[in-house]
Amino acid sequence: MAIGSASDRIPEPSVTRLATYLHVLRSLGQRGILIASSGQLATAAGVNPAILRKDLSHVGANGVRGVGYDVGRLTARIALALHTDTVHTVVLVGAGTLGRLLVAHTATDRTFRVVAMFDDDPDVIGTVVDDVVVSPCAGLASLANDPSIGQVDIGVIATGPDKAQRAADALIAAGIRQLLNVTAATLSTDSDVVVRQVDLALELQVLTFHASRTPLSVGEDGQQGHVDLPVDVPLRAKGPGDDLAVDQLPGVGVADVPRTDIRSVGQG
Repeated sequence: MAIGSASDRIPEPSVTRLATYLHVLRSLGQRGILIASSGQLATAAGVNPAILRKDLSHVGANGVRGVGYDVGRLTARIALALHTDTVHTVVLVGAGTLGRLLVAHTATDRTFRVVAMFDDDPDVIGTVVDDVVVSPCAGLASLANDPSIGQVDIGVIATGPDKAQRAADALIAAGIRQLLNVTAATLSTDSDVVVRQVDLALELQVLTFHASRTPLSVGEDGQQGHVDLPVDVPLRAKGPGDDLAVDQLPGVGVADVPRTDIRSVGQG
């Protein structure tokens, strides 16, 4: 996956993990933490510190050995690389319970703005969700020519599995090349269309596997999988030399086995 110009060489697994790091960093910033070590960030993101340092090297972020990373600067670097410093428009197909939950969740992130919603349920059509009127799915055909909507960056498919492919075809016909599919259906698309698939049933199966593991596989603190950053991480005020040092000293990191939590599907 290519993101940006200089970041075209960022591997897809690293892109996924960078999004996780950005979430962690924003959480730290809200708590007033100014400096975080690679170990602390890696623990919060559920990855190996060596992987984290390698991922961050793709965006030119190298922390100070023995000190860590400037949270504010690192947040800005990753946000710039992932293009989350600008607002992206979203169209949702499927305005049922799941679709409305996704819209409510998106509303908390100023990076995304839902500009249109479509459904074929007569009871749903015409209802208003976060100031957006749900239109009939037939309106997808004229989506690309609607001046009130303009350019759409991302299409979200939250229909029933039997209707997912038709929704994808309509979104692609409207010129949308980034799709988030939260149905169980596997979409067939051209190679230039990026599809992120989130199959909730599959994720539950993965969690079932972890839940059935023996006690020996559980960490000393009783946690499995993702571990939140400890609440007792000390606050650190920036020193006079920190602004010059952070991101300028070479970091240390070797590639390790990549960890991905959500399937990425680029289908031809």
